[in-house]
This record gives sequence, C-alpha cells and structure tokens, in this order.
Amino acid sequence: MTKLTAVPTPTNDRIQSIDAMRGLALLGIFFVNMIDFHSPWMYIDQLSYWGDQWNQFSMNVIDVLAQASFYPLFSFLFGYGFIILQNRLSARSTRFLPVIVRRLVFLFILGVMHFVLIWHGDILFTYSLCGFLLLLFIKLKGKHLLQIGIGMWLFYALIFFLLLLPFNGDEFTSHNPDAIQQSLLIYGSGSYMEILNQRVSDWTYVNGGINGVFLLFSVFPYFLIGAAFAKEGWFNGKQNNLLLVRKLFFIGAIGFFVKISPFLFDSYAFSHLQDSLGGPLVSLFYMSAIALIYYSGKTLKPLEWVGKMALTNYLFQSIVSTLIFYNYGLSLYGEVEVKTGNLILLGIFLFQIAFSRWWLLKYRYGPIEWVWRMVTYRRRFFLKRNQKKEVVYEKN
Repeated sequence: MTKLTAVPTPTNDRIQSIDAMRGLALLGIFFVNMIDFHSPWMYIDQLSYWGDQWNQFSMNVIDVLAQASFYPLFSFLFGYGFIILQNRLSARSTRFLPVIVRRLVFLFILGVMHFVLIWHGDILFTYSLCGFLLLLFIKLKGKHLLQIGIGMWLFYALIFFLLLLPFNGDEFTSHNPDAIQQSLLIYGSGSYMEILNQRVSDWTYVNGGINGVFLLFSVFPYFLIGAAFAKEGWFNGKQNNLLLVRKLFFIGAIGFFVKISPFLFDSYAFSHLQDSLGGPLVSLFYMSAIALIYYSGKTLKPLEWVGKMALTNYLFQSIVSTLIFYNYGLSLYGEVEVKTGNLILLGIFLFQIAFSRWWLLKYRYGPIEWVWRMVTYRRRFFLKRNQKKEVVYEKN
C-alpha cells in the first residue's frame, strides 16, 4: 500500500503573523545574546562592569524590553508549531510520531554542534528536550495543556519570589573576577581548541546539574501554552479571535510594570519576578501586538522574511558574532561596550532582512530549514522556486 506522507507546506497555508512573531523573537533574542557574544556576561556584575550612563541606560532598556521576554516567545511558537505540524500530518493520514522524532533528533544534534563548535549560549538543545517532553502531553485537550502550562509557570515564578524576598541580591551575585579574566584571555587570544574547551565549560556552567533542570522547566511551560493556543485555534488569523487577542494585549502590558519592579524595590525577589513573571507577560504583549497589526490588514514583511528562515538566521547570528569577537575572527572580545554591540547587531539584523528577502525570492526554504525538512521526511525536496514541487510518498 502507498500512503501520502508529506508535502511541502504551501505558502498560503502559513500563518503570516506567526512568521512575523518569529522574526521579532530573533531580533529580541539577539539583543540579549549580543552582550554574551562580546563580553563575559555570565560572570560580571552588570550594574558596575560598564560604568558610564549610556551603557547602563542600554542595559536597563534591554532588561525591561528584551531580557527574558523573547525566549518565552520562541518557546511558545515552537509548541504552537508542534501542534500545527501534527494537525497537517493527521489530515494526510500520516503517523506523527516518527516524523516529529526525526525532527527533534536533528534539532538535538544541531544544538550539540552549536554549543560545542560555535557558541555556548545555544537554546536548540534545550528545545529538543522540551519537544520530547511535550510528546507526553500531546493527547491532552487544549484547555488542560493551558492549565498545566500556566500552573507550572506561575509556580516557578511565585514560589521563588516568596523564597527570595528576604534577600537583597548580594548573596546571589554572579561577579567572578577569575572567570572574567579567563574568558577575556581565552576568547580574546586563545586558540580554537582552547576556545572550544571554554565554550563547553561555559555551557556546562549554565546547563549542568540542577541548573539544567531549572532551565528545562523554566522553558517547558511555554511549550505547553503554545500547544494549547494552537489546539484552541487562537492566533490563527481568524477574526473570531480578535476580542481574545485584545484582552491578551492588555494583560501582557501588565508585564512592563513587573519588569520595572527591581528599580523600585530593593529585594532580589523582584529581579527574579522581573524575568519569570514580567518576561512572559511582555512576550504575550508582543505576540498580541503583532496579531492585532495583522488583524488590521497591515503586515510586517521584514520580520516575516526573517521568521520564515528562523533556524538559519539564529545560527547565522551566532556564526557572524563569534567571528567578529573571538580570536579566530576579528578578536574584539572584551573590547566592545553594550551600546556599540547594539549598533553591530542592528547592522547584522538589517543584513538578515535583506538576505532573507533575496533568498526567499529564489528558494522555498532557508538552507538549514531545507536540510531539516529532508531529514524529517526522509525525502528530497526541491529548493529552488522554479523547480517543480515534489510530493513525497512512503511505502508501507
């Protein structure tokens, strides 16, 4: 028996606002990651490392607008796309599990290659693990996924807020002079193998042991919430969701008040709340704002172009940034301030917009997305737009 298993997703099947959300998430994540690309961010006291007012102002703006506000958005979109893929395969009478397992294994391998060979701040590895974990919940109804996701998120945010209330933050400072000097030495003047070893050490510092468990469960709730939204048909561009999206927009705006709370209250608990509660709420604000723009009939094409090639552009940011700052490139590590790093990332992102538009005029998928698709479906797909689309069959 021959059964239809997969075809390339037609352009008109894509939800344009979701692509724009991915593009915005890439920009926001880049603002946060850029500091780590050019400086030993994990080990510094961010309030004193850059002393002048413009750098501190830049840090504060990133803290309020970007920090912990875009990885929840990316995680949400991953969970959302998970269900969209399941629905499309189900409509073609195709088994979902083998397809998604191949997709996640590819992401796992790519994540390992990313943090070992390119940059320690990889998120793909964690996303692949969250994807496998999501499989355990995939049969639940949307409302149950939403309840579990919100419950996990609020538990993590509020229980640690209460535990941290007595502390002013000095007990939790990440300032580590020895680690700072080692990072500056290795990334700024070390050999490639020395840099590789430092990368793995930095990745282990963040992802090893109990830290890795906390990281996994600080990301996973947004996978559940994204999957719930997809199952309920929210953020699908249909007008019957407009009232809901407006409500979510105003709920998300509350996040900005939470994000400024550390500037008002002298307790480390509010720094935790800024990221764990304020960040996801601001993510909701950004998502809803983009959805409302598309409901109004307007579009954000530059963000769409970047978002359609999200995986390629994410890796591109890491490759280009490390080539600029590490010793095997221009060796500018530790030489760039926050404000200068922001200008560099804006230049790179503008290039990504132009390149993504040019590429998508000629090709159907981004280069990494194309390979990912072929691994996922175990078939060859034509890349160029002037080639005939290939329908893929699998013999049972």
